[in-house]
Amino acid sequence: MIPPRARVLLLILLLLPLAGCGYKTKFELPEHIRTFSVNTFRNKTLERNLDFEFTEALIHEICARTNLRVARPGEADLEIDGEIESFERHALRRKRYGERMEMRNLLSVNIEMFDTRKNVPFFQARRIVERVEFSLNLGQTPRDGRDELVRELARRVAALAFEHWPHQPPEAKASGG
Repeated sequence: MIPPRARVLLLILLLLPLAGCGYKTKFELPEHIRTFSVNTFRNKTLERNLDFEFTEALIHEICARTNLRVARPGEADLEIDGEIESFERHALRRKRYGERMEMRNLLSVNIEMFDTRKNVPFFQARRIVERVEFSLNLGQTPRDGRDELVRELARRVAALAFEHWPHQPPEAKASGG
């Protein structure tokens, strides 16, 4: 026979994982937003194909984190547009003869999301920056570092845009008189 206190404790321990600590695998969005489109990001850098790679990574991330479906531009409930503002690659440490050992890549984007059904901005942000550090000694290549950076920035953009819905509109400023 299990004592009543032990039963309560056991029940709490069994139910605790169901609480989930507030973690969500999908973001909840307004009901009228069911589809999205992403225009290929404008690339202001000299990095070749970065625009296509980031756009593809962002589409993948939005599909993974929301219930939205991809639609053609002009037919989507949510239109996404943006530009890749900068890409930087820095050597953090070098070997004795100048070979790079550890690198840091930085990538920044500007983004606008527009709710076409209500004809209002959904989300806007300037200079969202992500950085990734990697080691060439561990077999990673500069390309591996760039690919990881693109994925991480796409995750960050999706999280910023969707996780705190509903966004609070900016408060109206009182006019001085």
